[in-house]
Amino acid sequence: MKRFCPGVFYYVVILIDAVAMVEHFNDPIATAEARALETKKYLVYLASCLDIPFPTNLWYRYDVSPIATTLRAEEPSNGITSDMVIPIYPNTHHPHGRRSPIHPQTSFPFPNCYHWIDTTEAVRIRRRDEPFDDSNAVKLDAAEHVMINVKFSDDYKKIDDFFHELDVRAEMESDSGVGLTPPTASSALVSSSPPPRACPPQACPPLAHSDATSSGSKGSGSKCGDSIPEGMAGDEGIGSSNQDDEKNNDPSVEDLFAMDIFNLSHDHTAELLPLVDLWFELTEHLTADTIPSPLDFRKECEAVARIVHTARLRSPNVPTPSRDPDRMSIMSDDDFLSQGSVYSFGYSAPADADDVPVPHMDNAQVTRTDTRTDYQRVGICARLRKKARAIYRRLPWSVRPPFLPYFP
Repeated sequence: MKRFCPGVFYYVVILIDAVAMVEHFNDPIATAEARALETKKYLVYLASCLDIPFPTNLWYRYDVSPIATTLRAEEPSNGITSDMVIPIYPNTHHPHGRRSPIHPQTSFPFPNCYHWIDTTEAVRIRRRDEPFDDSNAVKLDAAEHVMINVKFSDDYKKIDDFFHELDVRAEMESDSGVGLTPPTASSALVSSSPPPRACPPQACPPLAHSDATSSGSKGSGSKCGDSIPEGMAGDEGIGSSNQDDEKNNDPSVEDLFAMDIFNLSHDHTAELLPLVDLWFELTEHLTADTIPSPLDFRKECEAVARIVHTARLRSPNVPTPSRDPDRMSIMSDDDFLSQGSVYSFGYSAPADADDVPVPHMDNAQVTRTDTRTDYQRVGICARLRKKARAIYRRLPWSVRPPFLPYFP
C-alpha cells in the first residue's frame, strides 16, 4: 500500500541525516561537525506514531525500537540483564529457552535478530516526494505487536523488583546509618519482599507524582496510596469530585489548545530529535552480518543532539524548524510570534558545554523561570515516557487505558 507517511508495526531501515538537522543554522562549525559524524543504517521496528500525520508535514515523529543481533547489553544499575530479549522468527534462540519468538506476517529475512527491552527512541521520519510503498514490507499484525509487551512483562516486573529492593536498602541504610551492599539484578529476583501492587492509571497517573522528574524509573515502584491525588481518596471512590474544583474548572478554547493532546502546536525541541530517511527494503540495505547494535544508534542520537544543542547556543535567535512549510500552528499568531525562539529567553548551559559561548541576554528579555536546557528537557521527557510505559505494562489488561499519550 502507498501512503504519504509510514504505517506502524513495520520493520524498516533508517539513516540519520545529521547535516540536514543543522541546515537552518547556516553555521559552518555545526555543518562541519555534522559531516564528520559517521552514521550507519539501522534496522528498527516502527512501534508507534507520536503525531497526527498530515500530507503537508515535512517530517513525522515515531517511536522506533532498534533491532539487535546479540543478547541485550547488560545495565546493572538499571536491573537489565542479557536475557531480556525476544527472538524474531526464524530466530528461536533464547538463553533460558522459555520465550517463544515473535512471528512477522511475512518472512523475516535475517535469522539472528532480537527485540531488546527498553531501547525505544523518538525520531523524525522525513517526508518523501513519492509515497511510502510498504507492499513488500515486513510487518507484525496487531496481536503480535501486543505480544511484545506481554513477553516483556516479566522482565519489567524484575526491573521493578530490582528498584523496589534498591529503595528498601536505601531506607535501611538511612535508618541504621550503616552502608549496605548495593543490590544486583540477580539478587532482586529472589527478594522476599513482595513487589508493589500496581494501581489503576486513574489513581496512579505516571506524571502526577511530584517526584516523577527526579526519580526516573525508580518511581515505577511507588505504591498506590502514595500517588492518589488529593480529594480522590475517600468513601465515595475515585468518581467523587470537589464542588469547588468543579466551580473553578471552566476551560476556554485557548486552554484546550494549550493542552495540545494531538501535538499540533509548534514544537521547538523537535530539532533535537534525529531526522532520518526510511526504507522498507531490508535486504537492499543490510545483511545479517552488518546490522549495527542499538547501542550505536543511541550514541549517534546523543552525538547529533549535542551538535544541534551547541549550534543553538551559538545562534539562539535562529527560528526553530517547523513541521509545515508555511509554519502553521494550533497556537495563535500572537502566541507564536511572542514565543519566537525559546533559546532567546536565556538559560543555563549543561556542565559539558562550558566551552560554548552563550550570548548575553538582556534581563528584560528573560521571562522563563525554568532554566533547564531543551537538551536536558528532552532527556527528562524520554525517561518519563519510559517510566509510564513500564507502569502501563505491569497493569492487568482489564484496567489498562486504550493508549498512553505522548508527553511533549
